[in-house]
Amino acid sequence: MSDLDNLMIVALRLADLAANISADAWCSDLAVDYKSDGSSLTQADLLIETRWREEIKRQFPSHGILGEEYGSDTGTSAFTWVLDPIDGTRQFGTGLLNFASLISVCRDGVPVLGIIDGPGPRARYAAAEGKGTLFAGRPVRSSSRRDMMEAVISLANPDSFGRESASGYEKLRSTGRVRVFDGGAPAYGALARGLIDICLNGDDLDAYDICALCPVVQEAGGTITDWRGQPLSLASSGAIVASASPQLHAKVLKQLLPTS
Repeated sequence: MSDLDNLMIVALRLADLAANISADAWCSDLAVDYKSDGSSLTQADLLIETRWREEIKRQFPSHGILGEEYGSDTGTSAFTWVLDPIDGTRQFGTGLLNFASLISVCRDGVPVLGIIDGPGPRARYAAAEGKGTLFAGRPVRSSSRRDMMEAVISLANPDSFGRESASGYEKLRSTGRVRVFDGGAPAYGALARGLIDICLNGDDLDAYDICALCPVVQEAGGTITDWRGQPLSLASSGAIVASASPQLHAKVLKQLLPTS
């Protein structure tokens, strides 16, 4: 069994654990707190990441861990787990369903495994380097669309686009065949499934929001980078964009880059 196969077995176990905790919490009397930066926090976020860290340390004591709630534990191996127990806590805490648990493994800083686990009973995207992307256990591919005017576009919460990224947001908001808003991580899974062609996020992302998306998109045939076309990694933060094909991605980047 390869390293990636072994890592995926554990990652899927972590996803199962998170799915049970988040479902129980979502169906109960949700209590939402707020961090110093104003973002939402629930006890489910804390419990999931705590349990994940315990399991990872038990299985892979030399691996590093970067999580949204408890920060960074530096490891001694090439592998780092990048964790967001509930991506979309704002939606989760208000009883909405566009949230997901994000699990990624980076090797030497490069995402090589990713899981986007939505709240539906089979709404799980899983991908590993060279092994394709699975949704609900079956292989999926992006649409390979090349025409921006025919594209289905997912745009993040408008509040996430700051002064420098607002113009790019406005350009994409005025193009495409269909536009949906604030889809979060599940939108990147939908791109891998061929249902969305472009996903755009603004400046408010960190590595734990980003890394799990990369293998899911790339292994399905899509492209995902920052707004300048640079590859994403454990060191990435800020605005990102994903497209259903390299050709479409090149057109999108031309829209996003400021003209001199």
